[in-house]
Amino acid sequence: MKIFIYSRKSKWTGRGESVENQLTMCREYIQYNLEGADKAEIVEYEDEGYSGKNTNRPQFQKMMSDIKQGGCNYLVCYKLDRLGRNIADLANLIETLNKLNVSFVSIKERFDTSTPIGKAMIYFAGVLAQMEREQIAERVRDNMIMLARKGRWLGGNTPLGFRAEAEEKISINGKNKKSFRLVMDEEEIKVVQFIFQEYLEKQSLVGIVKYFLSHDIMTKRGYEYSTTAVKDILTNPVYCIADKEAYDYFWNLGCQVCLEEEEADGKYGLISYAKTSSSQYKNKDNAPEKWVIALGRHRGIVLGKDFVKIQKVLKYNSSKGDRWHKPQNQVALLSGLLYCSCGHYMRPKNYSSKQLTEDGERKFSYLCTYKDKTNGKKCSTANVQGNTLDRLVCEEILRYADENSSVYQMLEEMKEKIINTKEDKVNAADILDWEIQKRKKEVKNLITALAKSEGNEAFISQIEQEITRLNDECAALEKEKGEALEEGCLVQGNRQQLDVLIHQLQSFQKLFDSLTVIEKREYLRMILDKVVWDGEQAHIFICGSH
Repeated sequence: MKIFIYSRKSKWTGRGESVENQLTMCREYIQYNLEGADKAEIVEYEDEGYSGKNTNRPQFQKMMSDIKQGGCNYLVCYKLDRLGRNIADLANLIETLNKLNVSFVSIKERFDTSTPIGKAMIYFAGVLAQMEREQIAERVRDNMIMLARKGRWLGGNTPLGFRAEAEEKISINGKNKKSFRLVMDEEEIKVVQFIFQEYLEKQSLVGIVKYFLSHDIMTKRGYEYSTTAVKDILTNPVYCIADKEAYDYFWNLGCQVCLEEEEADGKYGLISYAKTSSSQYKNKDNAPEKWVIALGRHRGIVLGKDFVKIQKVLKYNSSKGDRWHKPQNQVALLSGLLYCSCGHYMRPKNYSSKQLTEDGERKFSYLCTYKDKTNGKKCSTANVQGNTLDRLVCEEILRYADENSSVYQMLEEMKEKIINTKEDKVNAADILDWEIQKRKKEVKNLITALAKSEGNEAFISQIEQEITRLNDECAALEKEKGEALEEGCLVQGNRQQLDVLIHQLQSFQKLFDSLTVIEKREYLRMILDKVVWDGEQAHIFICGSH
């Protein structure tokens, strides 16, 4: 019999529901309540520091994968909400367990999924868990709105032109914490003022970026400016003066405006919360209805009417969609793959429509985008004739597909080395697993002896020490086994990648003459990592081989 135990805690605390305590209570429950538990194999899964709002938890996902492979008889957890707080996730989990004949036990609620009433109670408890999560989220949002009304800076990266300054201490849940507000940085704010003035006049994000690149003006964190970085500044309400026009704009947009109309008197700037949300650690824009707009305690720099005008221009340009960014060159094969030796992309630039190649294609060249944006001040790499470079790169790729070529032989040798390495790693993992299982069996025997010890303290202490030693050895071996398996999986993945690459090279050779320009581009993207032009030569980098 095989029993899985799952434990989870959002963050470590010294309170009673720690991961260790959950596991201990589950083991005790199994020992005294499940028939045949003394001979069962128990596998533990721990997720420390993960929320129950979804199932994106490494050990949970591993456990579900192991369950689907078969062999599991029971899934035991301390409480239902340790598995998750989303009713849909819980319903899918219970359905999966039922299909695989896996019994589920929640030791706190005493659920039994083998009966209809047990299933109904689990779904009901799941609804309550989800309701609790939503209430917590609502309380957090209410607190944020309350703080927003005071114009506080709640932390994070300060916007360009401002720094955070500590004020008086405030009491939150009996704990004293510092309060912060934004204070203008007189030097940095000049860059922001230039951006707004330049865009109001010329309405060009690219123009601003070109100016910054040519004058070595970098972002607050030392990166080159991009159109996205400039746009983020232009759309940030923190720079907008809280006046009548600004109030009406955000109110009509549907935002949660946390100031009275008469407070929008032009004395201060605005401050926004919840404008973006974190999705896999990348900022994602929220709908305006979720934005919280409040009166800040700092000076704004842009009148409401100008801020609104800028938002309308940005929205109009964005609405052009694909037409606005539609590529003008229909024959270039290396777009997106070709780099200048300075590190920036090279883009195609058409010659006159009257200039054609012998095959009737329009002539074009590739030029460095950095050289173009800085008017040649930061990069002087010579342009390259595009039609010729595309043809030479394709000829070289076709040559690679020949079994006698040095590149083909190199890929085959790499694959052979990987196969040999994989065998060693798998054998090492198998040996480690055997050692782990031996120690786990010893631990089980000791636990059985401990249960029959009848209160002999010296004997109990001796057994506990031995169990601790064996568990420590198991943990060390598990780590070593994990590293061996991880390397084995990486090796296997590299082998498959090489197999695919060799197949793509052979396919490209056979199909080249019949492929369209678009299809050739796609094939090149599968085969090439990049091509670098240094002004005289092109350096080709094959995927997975450099």
